[in-house]
Amino acid sequence: MSENLKPDFNFVRVLSENETYKLLFPSKEVGMAIVILYERIVNKEFDDDKFSEKDIHTAFEEIYQTNMRYPKEVYSGHIMDLQEYFLDYDQEKQKYYFKDYANKFCLHAKDTLKGAFNPTRIQQICSHLSSTLKNSDDPRFWLEETFKKFEPDLREQLDFLDRQIVLSVEDLKNETNFSDHSFIDVLVATQERLSQSQAHVQELRSAYSETNNIRATLDNIDFTDPVINDLILEVHACLRYINDRLNSLDRKLDRIQPKVRKLFSTLNKPSFSSKVEKFIIHLLNESVLENRNIVFPGNIKPPQLHIDTPEFTIVSRDKELFPPKPKERKTYVQNEEIIQENVERVKREIREMEVIDKWEKLIFAELELKGEIRLSAYFFEILRDSQSSQIAVTVLFNVIKQVYASEGKFKLLTEKTLQRDSEHKNIGLWKMSIIRT
Repeated sequence: MSENLKPDFNFVRVLSENETYKLLFPSKEVGMAIVILYERIVNKEFDDDKFSEKDIHTAFEEIYQTNMRYPKEVYSGHIMDLQEYFLDYDQEKQKYYFKDYANKFCLHAKDTLKGAFNPTRIQQICSHLSSTLKNSDDPRFWLEETFKKFEPDLREQLDFLDRQIVLSVEDLKNETNFSDHSFIDVLVATQERLSQSQAHVQELRSAYSETNNIRATLDNIDFTDPVINDLILEVHACLRYINDRLNSLDRKLDRIQPKVRKLFSTLNKPSFSSKVEKFIIHLLNESVLENRNIVFPGNIKPPQLHIDTPEFTIVSRDKELFPPKPKERKTYVQNEEIIQENVERVKREIREMEVIDKWEKLIFAELELKGEIRLSAYFFEILRDSQSSQIAVTVLFNVIKQVYASEGKFKLLTEKTLQRDSEHKNIGLWKMSIIRT
């Protein structure tokens, strides 16, 4: 946890106290008035981005479009509330201006609704984060400031794509006139938008590929500070969230698109049947019978019901006069070197299995004797003895698997603090222990 955060700060409790929530998230009418002022500021309608109380009243009047006239006290009460987080007052010029929270409030809402797919910017941000991390002399500053600054940008593209998919489906639900061809047009447009969204997911996945380098760089740095370790876990959680969201969007599109195609096919069947019926009626009405032959109208050729079978001259080939060429019989020579390599590989795998089995029996024997063992310490002991991370990982996996299959005889305890070893500084794992219950 960052040191500049108060450990006793309770966000839910503070937000529920007094009128804090209402002041941070005003009612629709008051919020829309703020948005109107924000747009006028963006359009440079105010000098120095400062506005008078009359301008605020004008914004309220645009929202409160009723037959009754609101008293000035109502607007003044709103302005008083807004001065807590949204507005500040310049005593010298007697004008109001936006606080930082108001700008962020409106900008975030506008960007969310507007939505702008930009994988190139994501790729640039990921490359920038990767290069600054590799060249950073202060990893903590990178974790607390640099990464946190760009984290919302990394997440917002996923929200935009998700909203794009939802809006496509909502447009389809809102079109209920099944008898009109407009519904099929909406269906086709929806299918195209969903296909475009799927392409966007792949583009984003490619843009986020640089995050693999960020993850690898963080894993190769040896940190002993628990605060930095917590910050690294937050970065890993964010990157894992991005990957999970991309997979979720893929699955959502995989579920929706077949249903859209099936609906499109179902709606097209009546249209196809109607066209076939009209064609048959046209043939019946316009065709004539001449000399027992049906003459179809226009350029429609009659179907060919019988095809003359062609005659072939067959010449047999005498195998005794024209014997086939003898085929060369190939002899395969065994490669003794490859055979020996395979034998050694099998022997090596058998030895590894024996070593793994030996360590598993040793761990459970000590567990039966002492009632408790430090599993994470065993990991590094196995690593030092075998010089194989694969053996150490396999032993831990098999032991944990047996613990969970013991039906309560043993229990695994984990602590979310890393245990490291002086000989293997780049490897760390949570402290784990097993107790006999």
